[in-house]
Amino acid sequence: MEELEQRYINMLNIAGHGVWDWNAVTNEVFFSTQWKKMLGYEPDEIHNNVEEWSSRVHPDDFNQCINELAALFSGQIEHYRNEHRILCKDGTYRWILDQGSVVEKNAKGAPVRVVGTHTDIDDLRRALEEAKGR
Repeated sequence: MEELEQRYINMLNIAGHGVWDWNAVTNEVFFSTQWKKMLGYEPDEIHNNVEEWSSRVHPDDFNQCINELAALFSGQIEHYRNEHRILCKDGTYRWILDQGSVVEKNAKGAPVRVVGTHTDIDDLRRALEEAKGR
């Protein structure tokens, strides 16, 4: 990874954002240490494939995630932004703000590389739900 990219990842990690970098051709995904830590994992416990993410998305949120990613891939939207629950190592679900954009396309215009961030918004979502219940 280039030095500039590593600096950017370091800044996002400091801000508490997990970084992901998805090769849409091979389905390989780089997940930053902060991305893994957010879910309670050590760096070597999550492998670099898209199933590591998709298998952890809450079943009630999965279709919405996939539909929004499909809209990104088809060019209907330029930026993916989704709030969903994701399974942590301890068996609990946390609310995540997942955002990303296509940063590289092939000659036919199909996405090749998509990069984005995960931000833990669990405390905020739970506070909003609690406030609604009052």
